This record gives sequence, C-alpha cells and structure tokens, in this order.
Amino acid sequence: MTKIARGGVQVKSLTWTPFASPEPLLRNLSFEIEPGERVLLIGPSGSGKSTLLRALAGVLNDTESGELIGSVEIEGAGLLLQDPNDSLVSDSVFREVAFGLENVGMDQAHMANIVTRGLEAVNLSKPLAHPSTDLSGGEMQRMAFAGVLATNPDVLLLDEPTSMLDAISAAAVRETVAQQIEQTGSTLVVVEHEFTDWLPLVKRVLVLNGRGELIFDGEPRNILGENTDELKNLGLWLPGLETPDVPKFDLGVGSGGSITVLTGASGAGKTTELKRRMRADQNNKTILAGVGYLPQQAELTILGNTVFETAHKTAALAARGLGIQASHAESNTHKILNELGIGPLVDRSPYEISGGEQRRLALATALANGALSVYLDEPTIGQDRGSWSLIVGAILAARTSGTKLTIATHDPRLISLADEVIEIKAQIIEPVDAKSANVSGIAILAAPILLLLGSMRITSLSSGLFSSAALALAALMLFAAGFRLKSRKTLLPGLIAVLSVGISNWYLSEQQNPLTGLVAGLRVASFVLPGIALATQLRPIQLGDQLAQWLRLPARPVIAAVAAMQRLQNLIATWDELRFIHRIRGIGLSKGPIAKLNEWSRLVFGLLVQAIRSAGTTAVAMDARGFSRAEMKNRTWAAKPAWGRLDWLVISLALAVAAVPFFSS
Repeated sequence: MTKIARGGVQVKSLTWTPFASPEPLLRNLSFEIEPGERVLLIGPSGSGKSTLLRALAGVLNDTESGELIGSVEIEGAGLLLQDPNDSLVSDSVFREVAFGLENVGMDQAHMANIVTRGLEAVNLSKPLAHPSTDLSGGEMQRMAFAGVLATNPDVLLLDEPTSMLDAISAAAVRETVAQQIEQTGSTLVVVEHEFTDWLPLVKRVLVLNGRGELIFDGEPRNILGENTDELKNLGLWLPGLETPDVPKFDLGVGSGGSITVLTGASGAGKTTELKRRMRADQNNKTILAGVGYLPQQAELTILGNTVFETAHKTAALAARGLGIQASHAESNTHKILNELGIGPLVDRSPYEISGGEQRRLALATALANGALSVYLDEPTIGQDRGSWSLIVGAILAARTSGTKLTIATHDPRLISLADEVIEIKAQIIEPVDAKSANVSGIAILAAPILLLLGSMRITSLSSGLFSSAALALAALMLFAAGFRLKSRKTLLPGLIAVLSVGISNWYLSEQQNPLTGLVAGLRVASFVLPGIALATQLRPIQLGDQLAQWLRLPARPVIAAVAAMQRLQNLIATWDELRFIHRIRGIGLSKGPIAKLNEWSRLVFGLLVQAIRSAGTTAVAMDARGFSRAEMKNRTWAAKPAWGRLDWLVISLALAVAAVPFFSS
C-alpha cells in the first residue's frame, strides 16, 4: 500500500457501530482528501459528523467502545473537539496552549511568543497565567483552538469551532483559519451547522444524511445549488433561507409567561449572571413551584440509563408532589420528547446520543415538571435547522403556558423572540499574579513525610505538647510569609480523623487512660493536619515539572498522572454542579438518613460516570496534540521547575518541627 502524503486523508469503507447499538452510526464511508484541500463536512444533528472527525484523528476508540470496520489513513492531524471542556489538560492558559508544543519538542525559549501570538489570533485576551478552568465556554473554545494551531498541523480537523462564539469572535476565528491554511498549506476539514460564513473559505463539501451515509461530495456551488430540496429536508442551515417556521407545541395555557435574554460578547459573564438569577429565584421557591435548568454542559443533567428515564425523573417527582397520576406524567414526558424530535431515542443510553440530541434532552428535562421559572444556557448551540425550530417551538410553548424563561445566548434569531433583552458587559478582571506565594509539589510531598518521621517519637504528653506548640509557631510563620488556606473546611476531615484516633486509643487502652488517647491524637495531628493544609496548595502541572525535569522520571507516565490529578481537581467543581442540578430537579430534598444516603449515592454514581468519561476525553485531548507519539525522549517542558522561598521555609520548618520530639521525649 502506498503511504499517504502528509496532509492527505484516505477513508475506505469506514463503518462504526457503537457498543450495544443496533445500527451503525457511520455507514460505509469512502473518500479521499488531497493535501491542502479545504473541506466542509455538514449533516443533520446526530448524523455522526463529530464521530467521523474523531475517526480521522485516530482517537475514536479513546472515548467510545464499538466496532470499527474499514480504514483511515492520515498524517499530521490536529483536532479541535466540539466541547471545549473535553480539551482541558493543564491548569493555565499558557500551559494549555503550549501542551502540543511540549510534545513535539519545541524549545522552551520560543513557546511564550508562539502561545501569545496564537491567543491574539483567536481574539482571546487573557494573561498567560490565567486559570484554564476560569473561562467561559466560548473562551475555552478559543483557547483550545489556539492550542491546535500552535503545532501547525498538516490537517486541521475543526468540530464546530464558532458555535459558542459571538459574531465578532467567530469572524476572528475564521480569519485565523484562513491565514493558517494560506501560510502553511494545511488541509482543512471543518464541521459547522451554520456554515454560510465558511463557504468563501472551502472548495469542497461532504454531506452526511441522518443514517451516517455520505450522500453528496463535490464543489459547494454544485452541491448546494443542485440539491436544495433534499438538503432542506435534512434540516440544514442553507444560505439564503429564512428563519424556519416554528412548530406550535401545547404545554398548556397560562399567564405571565415571558422570555428574558442575557446576551453579550463571549466571556462577558452571561452564564455567571444566569446562575446568579437562578440561585436567587430557586431560594424563593418550593419544589412544587419548580425551577428548570439547562446548563451549558447538557450531559450533566443525565440521571437515568435511558433517554426516557432521564427526562421522566423530574416529571415523576413533580407529579408525585402535585398529586398527578403517574400515567399522566409518563404520557407528558413522551409528549415533550416527541415534540423535541428525540422520541425515537427513548430506549437509547443518553451518553450515546449526539451533543445536539443531549441538549434537547436536557431541555425536555427542564420543562418536564411544568416549572414556573426556567433557565437555559445556550439552548440552541449545536443544532441543525430542524432541531433549532423544535427547541424554539418548545421555548415559545413554555412562555404561552405561563413559564418565565431566562436564556443566556448569542443566537440572533432567538434573541429576536425575547420580551426583554439584557446585554451583559464584560467585567474587567485583574490579571492573575503568577508569582503569588504558593508551595510547589515536591515540598508538599516531602514535608508531611518529615513530620511523619518525627511523629513516631511522640510517646508522651510533653513531647506531644512541645510538638504541637512548634507546629503552631511554624503555621504562624507560614501565614506571615504568604501561605493561605483555600478553605478552612478542608481541615475538617483531618480533625475528625484526629478525634477518632484519640477516642479509639482512649477506649482501647488499659483502664481507659485519657492520656493515651490524647497522645495518640497529638501524634496523628502533627502530620495529618499540616499534610492536608499543604495538599490544598498542590498544583499538578508544577509537580510534573519537578518530577520530570529534576528527578528525570519518564515523561509519559508523569504527564498521564499529572493530567489525571488535574482532572480530579476539576471533578470537585463538577460535584458542586451535579449537586445543584439534582436539587433544582427536586432530587435529594427529602429529609432523613435514607434519603440523604440515596442522594449521596446518586451524586457519587454521577461523578463516577463523569470521571470515566473524563478519562477518555482527556486521552483524546492529549493524543490530538501529540501525546500519542511513539517517541517521547525529545519532549520539552513549557516552564522550568519552580522552587521559591516558601518551599525552603516549608522544608526548614518541617525539619524543625520533626526534630522537636527527639529533644522533648
């Protein structure tokens, strides 16, 4: 077989059937793309466009299980994922964009300039040290795009790169793509539902139908001009077509319904303001009054094993509280799902449907309990023309039924239907101080070990008290030097552990001597409490720099471990969001230990699912930027290992405190 040229793509008889799915998602696809070609990939929601891009990038099996038949040949691909949250692998804007540069062995001295130019190209004005997670969805999308561009891939695979952006930011992204392919000759394959503005840039269109089959392949003018009716029937956003007619749904008739839209530039704070209003509203309502919520990450609303179960959970709870028959609630859920075009998917796993279908499922969930107030975050992104009209039809029907809807969006068609439009102005955010006092990874790991060794010498009350006094003095010195606890609540588990050890040792000691329990508690406190306090400062990326560059540990396992630690920290925020979503939906509000246990188990299961899926998406994000390269010996690092005065102080104080029991016992 002739090796394909860099920048070329060859697909032969590609069929992909997801695990446990009765039907393939992609069916017998065959096509070739020459180096330097500019291709637009379009199709209705759920046609498999994102799946095809992942197959082209060679990362399909990283997140999904299934049967892959046929072959894909490609060289030098860079993939921009549809959900920017899936792309996160680092803790700052700089390290996120530079991740691909590290994998290809770029010299550290050049990275900052390349990253800065990339951020300017995608119109993202953030300090390099700004936390990568502290960005809006649109800002994350631009950051991820800058990371893809940084390595100058031979094939640009872009999955809806402008779907979450305002018009100005979207234009900046298209201009950046145009400059990139003009300067480097890169091949382009771009997926976008509203593709009109991409037409001047592309020379070829591939069209998938709802069954995942390639039905048209040719020049844009010919494809769009000769097949208008068929493309319109697929529900595509064709150039020149008016806003589609919105179907009339029946969600009941009431009074006082309204639509308030929060709009503004990407990153202005629309989501923040939406959540502020929702939390204030929810605090003033009972569960019977109801608050519905569609978050930007629609996947977080999934609660059941099937599409129907996920949507019906909220409706069933509301029906029970209002004394409505279960059969009526079930019928109402089916009705909403059918009206939103996902009725045929009721028995499918909600994790196996497309992103656009998940968003419609989340909307059905928000409306299922007849909530008086509904809050929607970008409800129409990732939708084709047909599914857009279904979503808007449901929104207008909810208004007619008396629901007050608050929507964060930059969709001009949806904005035009609002009763009130509030423009959110971007807030001026103080730059993050990259030199703020923090303790680095090795110091965080080493100090508790030193304290543990010293604690073994705490065998009497005097040695325990002297050690505690030394530890308190050390803590005061650290706080004076700039060390800060992120939250005092983080010490609570440690205090419980100390109390438990003390009580158990007292109870099990001869004659139940309280001194035995006190000494045991002081011994454990001497290393557990400072260890927890230091752990709150742990920055995985910084630790990885030290382990790989100072201790010369192999790059691949260090990067994988650091990425996992980074994701673990992000899951803490996911826990809070899941808990809030569950409470909004009335799950876990019952009193009593059994109800609390059920709530906790649901949250744990939901977080476990997110953790498993997060592991897969992290692998995709890393592999898409060169982590899967066979050779890693020439990998470089975007920053030198950090070690500052606070690190020296922590180690010095740990040594001093650990030595106290040796002289006081």
